[in-house]
Formats: sequence, C-alpha cells, structure tokens
Amino acid sequence: MNDELVAIIDGQTQILFVNAEDTLNAIGEDELYDTTICDWPLGEQVYHALHSLDQWFINPNSYEEPSVAARKAEAGRLSKTELFNYCRYVRAKIGVYIKKLDDEMLAERPPGCQFTRLALVLGQHRHFMYHIGLIHGCLRVHSGGQNPPYTGLGPSIKPVTK
Repeated sequence: MNDELVAIIDGQTQILFVNAEDTLNAIGEDELYDTTICDWPLGEQVYHALHSLDQWFINPNSYEEPSVAARKAEAGRLSKTELFNYCRYVRAKIGVYIKKLDDEMLAERPPGCQFTRLALVLGQHRHFMYHIGLIHGCLRVHSGGQNPPYTGLGPSIKPVTK
C-alpha cells in the first residue's frame, strides 16, 4: 500500500517537535512564569499547546489525562524539565500512532469523533505552530530582538522514508 501521505505527516510532525524543543530551550527557567503574552505565562502556554497535541492529535473522545496533568494541578505549574518530559512523552505517543496509520485511514473518523484523522492532525499542527509563533514573538520582545531557532522545509531537512 502506498502511504506517502502518512510519511509526509510523519516528517512534518518530527519538524513540529524539533520546533517545540528548540522553543522550550530558548525559554529560561525564570522566564517560564515571569514572561507573559497577554497575561498568559510562557510555561502555561507551552503546557496548553502540548496538552492540546496530546488530547486532539489522535482522538479527543478517547483521551485520558496523563499523570503530568495531576502534577500541574497540584503544583500550579511545571518546571522546564517537566515540560520537556511531557513534550517527549507526547512525541513518543504520537510517533507510535503515526506508525499505525496508512493513507486510507486519514479519511476515516476515529471512534466517536466528528473529525477525520487528517483534520485532527492538520488542526493540531496549525494550533501548535500558532502558539510557537506567539511564544517566539514574546521572546523576541523580551530578549531585544533574538528569535529562537525555527526549523521548516529546506535543504537541511531530509525527507522521512518508511
């Protein structure tokens, strides 16, 4: 079976997580909750974006909260290390899911979900990169003009093959 679309999604998702980790690396530990965008601390925005990927990339109707959600609820915030660990957890979870997909499955709706798998994937890519852009803008303002690294399509990106 030809799974070219899934291979493209896999490659783009890997790029998404490179941008997530580069952005988190660019945020100092003290900036996580002291630097805000419209009264929304960077650490909260990073958590929100990761949690949305975790909940909505696969099937929001069969989602179970991870243990990090209880930790956040208890402490009110997560450290940079905890955010990195959550990012890696979400990346691994989504990676396993993508490996189970084929191109035909992209047009199907997961059980109990109103959206197709492709709509969920594209929606989360859009949503996550929206937040990365906001965070980059805030960091640029607070750092005097320096942007975190950004990875997109280009000669340094090698196509992912299965």
